[in-house]
Amino acid sequence: MIKVVIVDDEPKLRQGLQTLIPWESLGFTVIAAAGNGRDALKIIGEEAPELVIADIRMPVMDGLQLIQQLRSAGHRMHCIILSGYADFEYAKQAIKYGVEGYLVKPVNVTEMSATLKQVRMRIEEEHQRRDRDMEGGTDREVYLHRLLAPREMPEDPAVLRSKLGDAELLWSHYEIVVIALRVSEGERAEQLQHLAAGLRQAVEGRGIVTVFPAHMILLLNTPLYGRQRRDSLYAEIQSTAGDIPFSAATGGTVREPGHIYSAYAKAQEAVKQAFFGRKGTLLEPGRTLFAAPEPAAAKAEGEFDKQLDDLIFRLYYSLDAGSRTMVLPLLNEAALLFCRQEQEEKQVKQSFFFLCNAIIHKLAAASRIELKAMERVSRFLDRIYQHDYLTDLLEETHSFLLEFAEDTGPKGKDQEIRQMLGFIHRHYSEDLRLSTMAGLLNYSTPYLGQLFRNKTGEYFNTYLDKVRIGKAKELLDQGMKVYEVAEHVGYGSVNYFFSKFKKYEGRSPSDYKNP
Repeated sequence: MIKVVIVDDEPKLRQGLQTLIPWESLGFTVIAAAGNGRDALKIIGEEAPELVIADIRMPVMDGLQLIQQLRSAGHRMHCIILSGYADFEYAKQAIKYGVEGYLVKPVNVTEMSATLKQVRMRIEEEHQRRDRDMEGGTDREVYLHRLLAPREMPEDPAVLRSKLGDAELLWSHYEIVVIALRVSEGERAEQLQHLAAGLRQAVEGRGIVTVFPAHMILLLNTPLYGRQRRDSLYAEIQSTAGDIPFSAATGGTVREPGHIYSAYAKAQEAVKQAFFGRKGTLLEPGRTLFAAPEPAAAKAEGEFDKQLDDLIFRLYYSLDAGSRTMVLPLLNEAALLFCRQEQEEKQVKQSFFFLCNAIIHKLAAASRIELKAMERVSRFLDRIYQHDYLTDLLEETHSFLLEFAEDTGPKGKDQEIRQMLGFIHRHYSEDLRLSTMAGLLNYSTPYLGQLFRNKTGEYFNTYLDKVRIGKAKELLDQGMKVYEVAEHVGYGSVNYFFSKFKKYEGRSPSDYKNP
């Protein structure tokens, strides 16, 4: 079956085309539909259809712009244009881009069917020419293109091996590498050709290079076993690409030619997930820096929102209290949470935008923010969507939040008290003494004690006791034994723990645990 993508901003028309046209009997199958040209570009890049049917007028990107982008990127699929009215100028432009038909809406089923039959005949002729080229052994890249195209029925292994032998592609191992350029659609075709020319020289004798359909494909005759070989190939690609940004992935080693398509599909998926992978390396199937998403059914309703609110609070508190070392682990925890919930790159970026925006607003709430600072915030939030790798996003987010917290946070003694509070909350189980902290901050013990009380309304030891008792209640609720809790929160004596707990809670730990 010939794969078709329908592009139209009218949902009823998209649905009508899919149901009214006898696609299968005409030799076609509709694999996807899109509401505008921009969405269609992504689908076409992933699915590689042989026919695109597009409306001429759509929001975001119209049909002619879509076809122009496809031609610029090197796509050679067939196209049919739909229009709400006959327009000679549009028709001339469509002909310039090599469209197969120009039909006026509402679409006539008979007219569309006749056009589809003509398109099918042309595509079948192209397939026959390709097969003749293969049988003549004139183009090794044509053989590779055929191996990369999905087939309804697998080719007879003996016949396939014979053809590959004629083309000198019958190897003991096959390693396929997919390279995706991170450039605009308008630049892609030229950059792909430039990179292909350089890589053909680099891998001569070790494999072949081709463009299919919007990616660079390397088929190598030597397995990339071990990190050293993969790093060496990545360095070659990087040297050839120069300043062109790219991601590259291997689909793994296969021994049978019939398994090349499977390896290609794995490499394609790994490239699509490059945002979650390790920057500057050849990516591999199923290997990312963050955990795979959990099934949606395993998540309780509202659990994600609760976890996100908790992360926002903990990040804000760490920044506000000056606990700089806690910020990066919490950002990594956020990344893991988002990856489990939102597999797509765009959704993870949206989640980080929301997280950062909430924290920045909390930090700025008690400060006067100058216009320049707000402009800096806006530029940072915009850049969240521009990162090619999650690791880069995390690095910049970490750096920006630390700087912003320092710029908007309290200065002098206020900052020192907040640092003290953060230290108490992190180290409540240890033998904390006001005299020790006074020495660290270069204050006398009485002066720091008075300063602490003025800022918090509590004596140092009272504040420490309240933090410990608060944590003790959490541990008792979790089922921990009383003597274990006493030791865990920093009280060496169980009796002393009893007296402190009763002082602040009005009942003993045992009564609290078993009301």
